[in-house]
Amino acid sequence: MIKHKIAAISLLNIMALFSLPTVADITPYIVETQTLYFGNVIFVPGSCQMAYDTQVISNLTVQNICATSLGIAGGYRIFANPNKQVQIKINSHTDSGNGIIYVPDGQLSSDVENILVIADTTETINSGTSGIIDITLGGRLTINSTLSSLTLYNELYDIEFNEL
Repeated sequence: MIKHKIAAISLLNIMALFSLPTVADITPYIVETQTLYFGNVIFVPGSCQMAYDTQVISNLTVQNICATSLGIAGGYRIFANPNKQVQIKINSHTDSGNGIIYVPDGQLSSDVENILVIADTTETINSGTSGIIDITLGGRLTINSTLSSLTLYNELYDIEFNEL
């Protein structure tokens, strides 16, 4: 009889292990970790490119609109559920009437994979064991018309993401 009672207690303990409450899924969200900055820009028509990995800026047109050789890559972090597929699309900023265009490029990184960013294209990445996806962005800045040097320009672009 004692063996039977011990077996029953052991069975209850094993059942208790398997009935532990599970952690609830989180609603994925994004935070900016570093603001994208092309350095000093001359507000005349022209174009420049910043490499997301080295942050080196190269002018692409005769007009050297980017007056500095180094910028700051944009940084974002998505917090998702671990080991989930996450679709991410980084949209270009089209001319909203002031002549400024931004076409992003960069990299998506989790603890299991890296994927290059292609503007306006949906990419799917595994969130890995941490559930964290880092986005690093550079890209091409184009100014199509002369802008006022007395104005501060803060242009927005969209990052869309969806956990599958």
